[in-house]
Amino acid sequence: MVCGAEVTLAKVAVAMSGGVDSTVAALLLKEQGHRVLGLSLRLGHGPDRAWQEGARAAAQLGVEHQVVEAGEVFGRLVVEPAVRAYARGLTPNPCAVCNAGVKFPLLWSAARQAGCRFLATGHYVRLEEARGRLLLAEGRDPKKSQAYFLARLEPEILAHLRFPLGGLEKRQVRELALGAGLRAAQRRESQDNCFLPAGGWDEIMAQHRAVRPGVVEDQGGRVLGRHQGLHRFTVGQRRGLGIAAGRRLYVLGLDGRRAAVRVGPAAGLEVAGFYGSSARWYLPPPWGRELVVRHRYSRRQPRAVLEPLAGERVLVKFIQPERAVAPGQLAVFYQGDRVLGSAWIERTIPAREQRSALEESPWPVDGPAVTNGKAVTQSI
Repeated sequence: MVCGAEVTLAKVAVAMSGGVDSTVAALLLKEQGHRVLGLSLRLGHGPDRAWQEGARAAAQLGVEHQVVEAGEVFGRLVVEPAVRAYARGLTPNPCAVCNAGVKFPLLWSAARQAGCRFLATGHYVRLEEARGRLLLAEGRDPKKSQAYFLARLEPEILAHLRFPLGGLEKRQVRELALGAGLRAAQRRESQDNCFLPAGGWDEIMAQHRAVRPGVVEDQGGRVLGRHQGLHRFTVGQRRGLGIAAGRRLYVLGLDGRRAAVRVGPAAGLEVAGFYGSSARWYLPPPWGRELVVRHRYSRRQPRAVLEPLAGERVLVKFIQPERAVAPGQLAVFYQGDRVLGSAWIERTIPAREQRSALEESPWPVDGPAVTNGKAVTQSI
């Protein structure tokens, strides 16, 4: 059952970026008879056009619009931790961090102050009820579903959210926008890391004096070349290695202590599992039972078994070895299409290791990176 399908008509807030998804979400709620307030974040980083485009979309719909200032908190909670993570050899997920720590809390706070009953967004995700609790569930469009990026939301906020597009496909949303004559119907898809400047992460890392050049080496430690920044690499990467080896090589790992990139054949990407930190659950975790894990948004979803560790940590053991699991990324745990919980990937367990995963240390093997004479601590 989709929770919140029937809502008493009221004043509601809609997060509006000017894109087709958020604009159609606002359109649908307005057509249902709700009094809509459009809210847009001003991030103060990168192009930062979403608040202006959101205002234009709200004006075309004839709904009220407000801008919510988020520059300071966005820089502190999203940009700076991502810089530190990249400098340490991790692959952060700024979108998931922003949704849980900045976007939804700030927008819901502004919505409440304006007297709104709930906050709606244009995400392709659904809300379902199970065991008396609300859960996030994948949207009906498997190619656009965004439950993965919302899996760090506080459980308490779910009751105040609505997702009008959760049961629609992208094609239907475009058709609705075209039928209503919305300018947003012609806008291109928004990209991840919408706050990036023209120079991308290269520019941001340089601004923070966190660029860490180093060596590219094989599995035996033999130096194959040099690279111009650890942040340019992630586990599983094949292109852009900057070396001519005569065979196909992949990034197998990033040594944050030495700013070294380790490369090798695809077989070296296989891992038996990983340690996760800061686990968050919407239902009691099903320890020892098989479930589905998504360790990157674009990755397939392998099956795994979870075991509890101290301090909100979790040990994840894949049923079959999995490739390209990157420390720093978000792992989301599912039963069917429902999100049970999530954790940040701390360290992987190579499949070639024969020792029991329980004998491994749950702490990352790399020490804190050092940049410009100062230690860079992990914060994701």
